[in-house]
Amino acid sequence: MITAELVQRIVEQHLEGTAHFLVAVEVRPGTVVVEVDNDRAITLHELASLNKAVRADLGEAADDAELQFSSPGMGRPFKVMRQYQKHVGRIVDVVLNDGRALHGQLATVNGSVLELRIQHPSKVKGRLPKLDEEVTTVPFADIKSTQATITFN
Repeated sequence: MITAELVQRIVEQHLEGTAHFLVAVEVRPGTVVVEVDNDRAITLHELASLNKAVRADLGEAADDAELQFSSPGMGRPFKVMRQYQKHVGRIVDVVLNDGRALHGQLATVNGSVLELRIQHPSKVKGRLPKLDEEVTTVPFADIKSTQATITFN
Protein backbone atom coordinates (compact mmCIF):
# COMPACT_ATOMS: atom_id res chain seq x y z
CA MET A 1 0.00 0.00 0.00
CA ILE A 2 1.38 3.39 -1.01
CA THR A 3 1.03 6.15 1.59
CA ALA A 4 1.76 9.86 1.32
CA GLU A 5 4.40 9.53 4.06
CA LEU A 6 6.21 6.76 2.18
CA VAL A 7 6.25 8.70 -1.09
CA GLN A 8 7.31 11.88 0.74
CA ARG A 9 10.24 10.10 2.38
CA ILE A 10 11.40 8.57 -0.92
CA VAL A 11 11.08 11.85 -2.85
CA GLU A 12 12.95 13.80 -0.17
CA GLN A 13 15.79 11.26 -0.30
CA HIS A 14 16.11 11.80 -4.05
CA LEU A 15 15.93 15.60 -3.70
CA GLU A 16 18.58 15.75 -0.99
CA GLY A 17 21.57 17.75 -2.17
CA THR A 18 19.70 19.31 -5.10
CA ALA A 19 18.08 22.72 -5.56
CA HIS A 20 14.66 21.02 -5.81
CA PHE A 21 12.16 20.92 -2.95
CA LEU A 22 8.98 18.96 -2.27
CA VAL A 23 5.79 21.00 -2.20
CA ALA A 24 3.08 18.36 -1.73
CA VAL A 25 2.21 14.68 -1.99
CA GLU A 26 -1.39 13.59 -2.44
CA VAL A 27 -2.48 9.97 -2.59
CA ARG A 28 -5.83 9.29 -4.23
CA PRO A 29 -7.30 5.92 -5.20
CA GLY A 30 -5.13 4.70 -8.07
CA THR A 31 -3.13 7.94 -8.32
CA VAL A 32 -0.21 9.57 -6.51
CA VAL A 33 0.29 13.28 -7.25
CA VAL A 34 3.68 14.81 -6.34
CA GLU A 35 4.49 18.52 -6.68
CA VAL A 36 8.18 19.46 -6.80
CA ASP A 37 9.63 22.93 -7.32
CA ASN A 38 12.99 24.63 -7.66
CA ASP A 39 14.26 28.14 -6.93
CA ARG A 40 14.52 28.71 -10.67
CA ALA A 41 12.27 26.41 -12.75
CA ILE A 42 12.10 22.64 -12.83
CA THR A 43 12.29 20.94 -16.21
CA LEU A 44 10.20 18.10 -17.61
CA HIS A 45 13.35 16.00 -17.88
CA GLU A 46 14.07 16.48 -14.16
CA LEU A 47 10.48 15.56 -13.26
CA ALA A 48 10.60 12.46 -15.48
CA SER A 49 13.90 11.33 -13.92
CA LEU A 50 12.47 11.78 -10.43
CA ASN A 51 9.34 9.85 -11.44
CA LYS A 52 11.46 6.91 -12.66
CA ALA A 53 13.60 6.90 -9.51
CA VAL A 54 10.59 6.96 -7.17
CA ARG A 55 8.81 4.27 -9.22
CA ALA A 56 11.92 2.06 -8.92
CA ASP A 57 12.06 2.57 -5.13
CA LEU A 58 8.37 1.74 -4.72
CA GLY A 59 8.87 -1.54 -6.59
CA GLU A 60 5.76 -3.63 -7.21
CA ALA A 61 3.56 -1.23 -5.24
CA ALA A 62 4.04 1.31 -8.06
CA ASP A 63 2.23 -1.01 -10.47
CA ASP A 64 -1.05 -0.35 -8.62
CA ALA A 65 -0.94 3.44 -8.98
CA GLU A 66 -0.30 6.12 -11.54
CA LEU A 67 2.52 8.45 -10.45
CA GLN A 68 2.06 12.07 -11.55
CA PHE A 69 4.94 14.51 -11.01
CA SER A 70 4.53 18.22 -11.72
CA SER A 71 5.55 21.65 -10.57
CA PRO A 72 2.97 23.71 -8.68
CA GLY A 73 0.94 25.91 -11.01
CA MET A 74 1.36 29.70 -11.06
CA GLY A 75 -2.22 30.28 -9.95
CA ARG A 76 -2.02 27.84 -7.03
CA PRO A 77 -1.61 28.98 -3.42
CA PHE A 78 1.77 28.52 -1.73
CA LYS A 79 2.02 25.43 0.46
CA VAL A 80 5.56 25.55 1.89
CA MET A 81 7.84 28.29 3.21
CA ARG A 82 10.37 27.81 0.42
CA GLN A 83 7.74 28.95 -2.12
CA TYR A 84 7.44 32.23 -0.22
CA GLN A 85 11.23 32.62 -0.24
CA LYS A 86 11.35 31.87 -3.98
CA HIS A 87 8.89 34.70 -4.70
CA VAL A 88 10.54 37.47 -2.63
CA GLY A 89 10.58 40.59 -4.81
CA ARG A 90 7.60 39.47 -6.89
CA ILE A 91 3.99 40.62 -6.83
CA VAL A 92 1.66 38.34 -4.81
CA ASP A 93 -1.96 38.23 -3.71
CA VAL A 94 -2.53 37.53 -0.02
CA VAL A 95 -5.99 36.58 1.27
CA LEU A 96 -6.40 37.03 5.01
CA ASN A 97 -8.55 34.88 7.30
CA ASP A 98 -10.98 37.79 7.75
CA GLY A 99 -11.60 37.91 3.97
CA ARG A 100 -9.49 40.99 3.15
CA ALA A 101 -7.15 40.75 0.18
CA LEU A 102 -3.75 42.42 -0.13
CA HIS A 103 -1.89 42.88 -3.42
CA GLY A 104 1.75 43.86 -3.45
CA GLN A 105 5.42 43.04 -3.64
CA LEU A 106 6.67 40.37 -1.26
CA ALA A 107 9.52 42.20 0.49
CA THR A 108 10.76 39.68 3.09
CA VAL A 109 9.73 36.43 4.74
CA ASN A 110 10.73 34.85 8.01
CA GLY A 111 9.28 32.00 10.05
CA SER A 112 6.33 33.89 11.51
CA VAL A 113 5.58 36.93 9.31
CA LEU A 114 5.86 38.23 5.80
CA GLU A 115 6.40 41.85 4.82
CA LEU A 116 4.50 43.22 1.86
CA ARG A 117 4.82 46.51 -0.01
CA ILE A 118 1.20 47.19 -0.95
CA GLN A 119 0.63 48.03 -4.62
CA HIS A 120 -1.84 50.81 -5.49
CA PRO A 121 -3.24 51.25 -8.99
CA SER A 122 -2.28 54.44 -10.81
CA LYS A 123 -4.92 57.12 -11.08
CA VAL A 124 -3.63 57.99 -14.53
CA LYS A 125 -4.41 55.51 -17.28
CA GLY A 126 -1.28 53.96 -18.76
CA ARG A 127 0.99 54.59 -15.76
CA LEU A 128 2.45 51.78 -13.73
CA PRO A 129 0.99 51.04 -10.29
CA LYS A 130 2.86 52.44 -7.28
CA LEU A 131 4.31 50.48 -4.37
CA ASP A 132 4.19 51.78 -0.80
CA GLU A 133 7.58 52.82 0.57
CA GLU A 134 6.74 51.26 3.93
CA VAL A 135 6.16 47.56 4.40
CA THR A 136 3.03 46.02 5.87
CA THR A 137 3.79 43.16 8.26
CA VAL A 138 1.38 40.21 8.06
CA PRO A 139 1.62 37.29 10.52
CA PHE A 140 1.30 33.87 8.89
CA ALA A 141 -1.41 33.02 11.42
CA ASP A 142 -3.61 35.68 9.74
CA ILE A 143 -3.06 34.37 6.19
CA LYS A 144 -5.57 32.11 4.49
CA SER A 145 -3.67 31.86 1.19
CA THR A 146 -0.92 33.49 -0.84
CA GLN A 147 -0.23 33.10 -4.53
CA ALA A 148 2.00 34.70 -7.13
CA THR A 149 0.39 36.88 -9.76
CA ILE A 150 1.15 37.08 -13.43
CA THR A 151 1.65 40.58 -14.81
CA PHE A 152 1.54 41.37 -18.51
CA ASN A 153 3.09 44.68 -19.51
